[in-house]
Amino acid sequence: MEQEPTHTPQPLVVGVDLGGTKVLAGVVGWDTSVLSRVKRKTARHKDQPAALLDLLAEVIHSAAEQAGQALDAIAAVGVGVPGSLDLDRSVVLVAPNLGWKNLPARAELHQRLGGLPVFLDNDVRCAALAEHALGAGAGRRSMVAIFVGTGIGGALIEDGQLVRGTRGGAGEIGHMVLRAKGPRCSCGRRGCLEALAARPAVARFVAKQIRKGKKTTLMHASSSGAPQLTSGKLREAVRQGDRVAIRAVRRSACYVGLAAGGLVNLLDPELVVLGGGVVDALGQQYVDWAAGRARAQILAERTRHLPIVAAKLGDDAGLLGAALAARHCLQAARQAVAAAGD
Repeated sequence: MEQEPTHTPQPLVVGVDLGGTKVLAGVVGWDTSVLSRVKRKTARHKDQPAALLDLLAEVIHSAAEQAGQALDAIAAVGVGVPGSLDLDRSVVLVAPNLGWKNLPARAELHQRLGGLPVFLDNDVRCAALAEHALGAGAGRRSMVAIFVGTGIGGALIEDGQLVRGTRGGAGEIGHMVLRAKGPRCSCGRRGCLEALAARPAVARFVAKQIRKGKKTTLMHASSSGAPQLTSGKLREAVRQGDRVAIRAVRRSACYVGLAAGGLVNLLDPELVVLGGGVVDALGQQYVDWAAGRARAQILAERTRHLPIVAAKLGDDAGLLGAALAARHCLQAARQAVAAAGD
């Protein structure tokens, strides 16, 4: 009698999605189910690396505790960071929305977690990995992902694999310059997609309209800048037909669509996935606005109809992707040790 194939259980890991305004951590089970979720605000720790690393360690402990697990039952931790990394040295080169520069985040967390293996990657790369494996891109060989939130990040999937580039810097879609001499970006340059279309850019546009005397339900939310203008408040204002909010959101979607169309012309992927806090909150309407602009930019007639879709995994995308990346790194490390022992 032929035996059914056995599947090696996957280890428990903690995935951490670190953003400019919040951190979300959870234990991910062998079947990629999320066994716990712990969320904390991070904005007050900007430019305070030690305090934020302490918070991350506390959130990881809490995620394990909420899942009913001791920390030593966790095989590894994966952290998605909103910035550029030197993966060979596990150093965060720059994370503008956190105020991090040349920070050895892996070593710092490893120490705070009592020697638990820690692996880092870019947050949007993590989210794209999850969407490709488990979400909107499942079954596709190639994909472009753009995530719009406090910042804008991107990732490229080709032949089922994440494209990292020669030096690991591929996918910095948010820092494509779309408007020469445009608004200052958090990276220090001008006219980046992030400076034109991320949530703080939407807030700045709304504030400018208010100064011009335009009436909007977002008067209070935008009066003191971006932090108070949440994606949820934007969604409600758009639903109420607020003209300023609609114009601000359409402007953001237009710039995202311009970038997406250019990337399609360059890469010819199977689909484009749009996600992040702004897209998740505003839903299909935002995707449709961005897709309309993207299709107007796409040159090849047969390519113009490729799917441009919303991400499916919501808040869990970054968490799941960080967990998947940690499992991959853990497996690679174990294989390397086994190979050295042969």
